[in-house]
Amino acid sequence: MLKNILYATDLGLFGPFVLEHVCELATKHNARVTVIHAVEPVSVFAGALLETYVPQEDKAALKLHGYEAVMATIRARVRQAFEEDFIDMSASRECIQDVLVLDGDACEVILETACSMDADLIVLGSHSGHSDHNTAIGSVASKVLQLSHIPIYLVPTVAASTRGQPLQLRKTRI
Repeated sequence: MLKNILYATDLGLFGPFVLEHVCELATKHNARVTVIHAVEPVSVFAGALLETYVPQEDKAALKLHGYEAVMATIRARVRQAFEEDFIDMSASRECIQDVLVLDGDACEVILETACSMDADLIVLGSHSGHSDHNTAIGSVASKVLQLSHIPIYLVPTVAASTRGQPLQLRKTRI
């Protein structure tokens, strides 16, 4: 029986398509959904640019206040994107219990959140929509599939878009 579903999104083009599956599952099983979006750490290159060109006192202020402001902005935009997705859907938004935006490696964030919330199921899209689709499954989905002890519901986005019936993409994402 499903009670807690974790929906991991990268906010890609296929997000609304996967969200329809998530809401349908949640409605059928009377389950609660927590949405998670992982924000990857700053790249080595970006970190080197900051170290080289930003004065020390500005870096300290940025680390202290800037990071929190950036994460708050990302959280607000993620919530706004979900509100916009629900406008286009007939699904009920009551199934969404919480929308979390956490920083860290996407696979680690997904697995740690799933364990901490006692998830019964993790839902992912098979591909983000950001890449060139040369692989059968995205790197994050692949890692989560390999490492998770929790069942995975993988929504095939690439295969669905190439079967002759194109996906109905509602809007461009953030």
